[in-house]
Amino acid sequence: MPPGRDDVGGSPQDLYRGILPVVPPDGSLDNPSRNNAATAASAAGVRALSAQAIAFYFRAPVKAFFRTRVDYLAYARGVHQTQAELLARAAANHQTASRLGLTLRQAWMWARGTTPGLLTSVIQQHGWSIVPQQILPPLMANVGVGAVLYTSYLHILGTLHEETSRAAKRVFPPPDPIHTLTAGFLAGTIQSVVAAPLDAIQARYDHRDLISAGDGNGRPRSMWSFSAEKLREIGLRGVFAGWGLSFLKDSFGSAIFFSTFEYVKAQSYYRFIMWYYGGLDPDAVDVLAQKRPLTGQAGADNAAKDPSRPVIIRPHYAIEPMFLLLAGFTASFSQHLLLHPLTHIQVQHWDHLEDLDAKTAKMKSLATANPEKPRHKWRMLRAYYHAYQETWAQCVAEATTEGRGLTRWLYRGFWWNTIRQVPSTSAGLIIFELVRRKYGGGSEPVRVAKDDYEILLD
Repeated sequence: MPPGRDDVGGSPQDLYRGILPVVPPDGSLDNPSRNNAATAASAAGVRALSAQAIAFYFRAPVKAFFRTRVDYLAYARGVHQTQAELLARAAANHQTASRLGLTLRQAWMWARGTTPGLLTSVIQQHGWSIVPQQILPPLMANVGVGAVLYTSYLHILGTLHEETSRAAKRVFPPPDPIHTLTAGFLAGTIQSVVAAPLDAIQARYDHRDLISAGDGNGRPRSMWSFSAEKLREIGLRGVFAGWGLSFLKDSFGSAIFFSTFEYVKAQSYYRFIMWYYGGLDPDAVDVLAQKRPLTGQAGADNAAKDPSRPVIIRPHYAIEPMFLLLAGFTASFSQHLLLHPLTHIQVQHWDHLEDLDAKTAKMKSLATANPEKPRHKWRMLRAYYHAYQETWAQCVAEATTEGRGLTRWLYRGFWWNTIRQVPSTSAGLIIFELVRRKYGGGSEPVRVAKDDYEILLD
């Protein structure tokens, strides 16, 4: 049996050996950093927008643990909730309304609660200036934080795995799970640090504060001024007051997120191809080669049926997209298993941040009034530690009050929120992978040698 072109010493090529791209003499390759930035920005934008698109179809009461970092419709939802309460009281006092009228009113209120309805309602009430003042800042924050996550992941993974650093369209051999796990953990840690100010603002946000502190003409204060004033008020210590839970969510969540995605997309896909197309008899190889004919020199070699050259076959075009879709769903679901209970705890912990801010302000005023009094440097750290203890005790108490175990209480609403979160997050991962391949450098297709044929992964 003649050896394949890629056989070494007459033995078939290893599974993870492929043809690497040829480096030009001057080393003038595409800039991987620029490609990584373009990939990250595209994936982050699609993830933020697709999450809101999914939320339009799966309408549910607003939750503080929505996957997007900052809810850009928070102000619009607050205004809508106030109007809905007023209209509900008016409808209750209107006893002569017919059943048809009540049905139409309920349908109208439902339409106003959707994303287009919220935007239309708040723009009609406050004008178009509400878009740059209240809607764009959180939306830009979501895209920016997502870009930091994806860019950091690509750079760190390229450092740990040499083939990934070449920014090729197909990374072969794929990175090991330990590489993707480490890169995801470090990228999530970086994201948690960058997003700490956003989490601090989100935890202390109340749309009524914007309305009550408006400009006197009925216009609410912009998100820009509210955020700047709040950050000056709480300081650096207040920004990182609840950072511990954000660190756990972002670091371990991203590690599970990316490692699961890369493993299903790459290792599982290649193993399935080797199993499904391995050990074929010559007749099956000829049929497969005719079903998906090749172009160029490879196609000419197949047509000539040169016995000195192995026949080249290509896997079915639908197999890889199916694994890509499965990888997105599996990664999102696995991440949600970790994030869902931690987010419930984080929401409970946010209730203690205002008390911590007040305690910090009191200590500052006492230190200013009595400068000669010795300061206790670790008093606030003990206060933060006790705040976490109180949060855990509060979670246990609420679970006991509702007659549930702690695990069941932490995972309440898991399936409904998974249905809402998984499609948008999977779409972001799939776009991330497609854009990465689009902007990847040109390289020769990977060929895996079998007995008397080769599998072409183009």
